[in-house]
Amino acid sequence: MVESTTSPLGKHLPRAAPRIHLAGARRGAAPRPGMRAALALAAGAAIALGGAAARAQQPARDPVAAEALFKAARALVDKGDHAAGCPKFEASLALNPSASTMINIARCHEHEGKLATAWHDYHRALVLNRETAGEQRRRGLEELAQKGIAALEPRLPKLRIVLEGAPPGVEVQRDGTPLPAAALGEPLPIDPGPHEIRASAPGHQAETRSVTLKEGETATVELTLRPAAAAPSASAPVAAAADTNEASSGRVPIWAWISGAAGIALVGASVGFLVDDLSAIGALRENCREAPGGTYCNPGYDVAADNARKNRDLPLFIGLGGAGLVALGVATFGILRAGSEDRAAPAQAAVVAPWIAPSVAGASISGSF
Repeated sequence: MVESTTSPLGKHLPRAAPRIHLAGARRGAAPRPGMRAALALAAGAAIALGGAAARAQQPARDPVAAEALFKAARALVDKGDHAAGCPKFEASLALNPSASTMINIARCHEHEGKLATAWHDYHRALVLNRETAGEQRRRGLEELAQKGIAALEPRLPKLRIVLEGAPPGVEVQRDGTPLPAAALGEPLPIDPGPHEIRASAPGHQAETRSVTLKEGETATVELTLRPAAAAPSASAPVAAAADTNEASSGRVPIWAWISGAAGIALVGASVGFLVDDLSAIGALRENCREAPGGTYCNPGYDVAADNARKNRDLPLFIGLGGAGLVALGVATFGILRAGSEDRAAPAQAAVVAPWIAPSVAGASISGSF
């Protein structure tokens, strides 16, 4: 059933019109015509304002519709159709708040597994029960609400949120709802299931935690807000930043390794051409000799092929060898510079000087270390 504070016919008793006392009116004196008009206007305005204020403070009630919705919801829930019946209890409560409707809503939430919500609904039913008509019925509804609270309390999950060193302007949210500062550190009832806790403050990195609670479980979530890191300058080139990081950490930069590998490959190729050049020169000396009137070679010897090898190999040896030595010099500079970053020493200088001889090539490194 749904209780109503209205009369049996559902009509509200009219309020008494407020009295207005004017400072200039004397007791027993008959008001003048102008004064009577002013009094009439003031009284009308007071009655209109009073009625508007009453309507604004109290939501519109419809006990008849609320009773019909309550009975329809009760019939659906008795059949096991909570999905259709529980929203009708909510609609009935909106039209005419009552303890019995609130208790049924609490049972709906309990059926859905929302234990903390149901626990809160039972407490709301105790408050609404103060307006229930009839002592016997009021005691019966109070007993139902108290039994519901007592049955739920051992099953309630509780969540305790702890914030270490709370900075000024901090805001803590539980499932998107802000929590007051006084609620921090207290184990508060909450529905079973997953929940999200988020803490934020100006100038600090926001922290978000997720936790899942079971029936009867008490959990503690500890949050620590750390100052936000300074944003890097947008005008600083990316390559320069990467180079600075590599140098400051004392690691050999990648370009030094690439240059060194290329230098070794080029020097190796140049040595191969040098060996082939020396082989061609040796074959020419063995098979050909100088004689008056020209150069004479052994019959069947292909002098043109070895002569072409000699003319080709020497320029390639010089070109590839020089490029390889330059690459090795660049790599050596990068390695030495990376190694010197971690030592507080005077300025160091290194000079790489490649050299090439007719039968061998190399490089010399000089400087102070």
